[in-house]
Amino acid sequence: MQDILISTGAIQYGHFVRQDGKHTDILFSPAKAFQFPPTCRKLAYEIVKHFWDIDPQVIIACRIGALPFAAEIARQLEARLLWLMPGSDLLYQSLELHSGDRVVFIDDILTDDISLYKPMIREILRVDARLIGMASLIDLTSKKSPINVRQISVLKREDHIFNPEDCVMCTQHIESIHIPHRP
Repeated sequence: MQDILISTGAIQYGHFVRQDGKHTDILFSPAKAFQFPPTCRKLAYEIVKHFWDIDPQVIIACRIGALPFAAEIARQLEARLLWLMPGSDLLYQSLELHSGDRVVFIDDILTDDISLYKPMIREILRVDARLIGMASLIDLTSKKSPINVRQISVLKREDHIFNPEDCVMCTQHIESIHIPHRP
């Protein structure tokens, strides 16, 4: 799968400067893979095959960038698809969870920062639904998630982040590229 992500540009190697000023040698752009329906279908299947046995009823796209991926996963699992309003932690307009729903969160890139998921977890608890899984295209977590559910990713990677003064690429005078803001 990594070859597919590289060939679509979803993974790029180089010398990149992040918004926070730190440096990295790898850039993840999942949307570049999701823009091709056959590729998105293959990547989604890598997630779907791990969830058939627990029969999710609802797939929630946690970011707008994960929506094409979540839609394909929902299609393959024959589950309802919900998504959040852009820039918000609320479900889009009239979409809602129901009591008893078995839910899987879908994200494009999963990191150790789970703050994005907390409002939806509260909503799941409020309506008496059940979070049964989390999935992502790329998993950059450094430790086991504190959310105790099945966690599946297409690709597990380490996020190589350097302070500018410790950056090997800078000492080798490799030209850097600034990464645009990711909502």
